[in-house]
Amino acid sequence: MNNFQKLFEGANTQTKICGMCRNEKPIGCFGFDGGAKYRRYECKECARAQSKLVAKLKKTAPAVPLNYRCPICNRNEEEAHGYSVKKKTVWCADHDHITGEFRNWLCHKCNLGLGNFADNLQRLQSAVQYLETYERRH
Repeated sequence: MNNFQKLFEGANTQTKICGMCRNEKPIGCFGFDGGAKYRRYECKECARAQSKLVAKLKKTAPAVPLNYRCPICNRNEEEAHGYSVKKKTVWCADHDHITGEFRNWLCHKCNLGLGNFADNLQRLQSAVQYLETYERRH
């Protein structure tokens, strides 16, 4: 077997664990993130399911109120717009990842923040404690 065949064969045997379903799947089951050179956190199957859920939420959720402010950072649409220039709207339909229920509209940046903490209260509390520890030093 030549090096090219070994390389090709190795690519087919690479796996990755999906961050959503936690299943180990072949690397080809993970798309690339927005034109980037790295694979997405979730498998294509979970990404499709998530997209369908978000589309449903956007249809059934109440409209974003006029002069709305993000309940986390308190930015209005104009202030939050710089963080999601490519998006049609700055507002994301935040939802409970266990029940799938709509919670509220959040700006893109705050929605990503909660997602990065996996909606885990202990992690968020630990982050607050961490920041408070270093804030006291100034």
